[in-house]
Amino acid sequence: MMIAANIISMTILFAVPLLLVAMGGMFSEHSGVINIALEGMMIIGALFACFTLQGLDQNGFGPAHPQLSMFIAILVAGVTGMIFSLLLGFAAINLKADQTIGGTALNQFAPAFAVVMTWAIQGQGLTTIFIPNWVRITRDTFGLAPVDGPSFWNNLIFKYFYLTTPVAIVLFIAAYIVMYKTRFGLRLRACGEHPQAADSVGINVYKMRYAGVLISGFLGGVGGLAYTLAAGSGFNSDVGGYGFLALAVM
Repeated sequence: MMIAANIISMTILFAVPLLLVAMGGMFSEHSGVINIALEGMMIIGALFACFTLQGLDQNGFGPAHPQLSMFIAILVAGVTGMIFSLLLGFAAINLKADQTIGGTALNQFAPAFAVVMTWAIQGQGLTTIFIPNWVRITRDTFGLAPVDGPSFWNNLIFKYFYLTTPVAIVLFIAAYIVMYKTRFGLRLRACGEHPQAADSVGINVYKMRYAGVLISGFLGGVGGLAYTLAAGSGFNSDVGGYGFLALAVM
């Protein structure tokens, strides 16, 4: 039973980054921009989020307010992913460059930038940014008493439980509502399916496509942090090809 609980909890843990990044790809794709750069956005988001966690750990704020610090890191991951996605947006929307080539270039740039930044901050050859151990949600977070010995439900829920999991569920519900139940979502899909028709009724196609790419960057950055938490104790300027797996999921 303990093995089953661990398998289920690990499956959920590794599914969360795929869910987030695939949703990001969906927003960009529906707007009319093929986002091959999801891998790079994951790397950039994870890089700055892990540095944020490290900084909050060193100044004592993180251990004192672990889940608030984790939420700050999620926001940092999303915002830096959005900023990085502007490069793809400018190339694909304003310059009308080949989207596949632009995304591939950003995927090559991101790990190189991450390695150089890590060396510059931590020292030459120190490529791993370690994640503090207080980021995980435990029974103490909810004020529950500790469990003596192995427990199926404790292993299922609390062994690999991070704030990125409930955030991903909320974002999934929000993404469905925004995409299929709002005027913004209808306009976004119209810009991807028939931009000339959307433009003829007064929709700014450029702005809608930028919105799709920015949302994609936000979700990609958060997905990068979620992958880093799932993969182990540190960030090594790599996300294991999850950006391309998310494209397949999408």
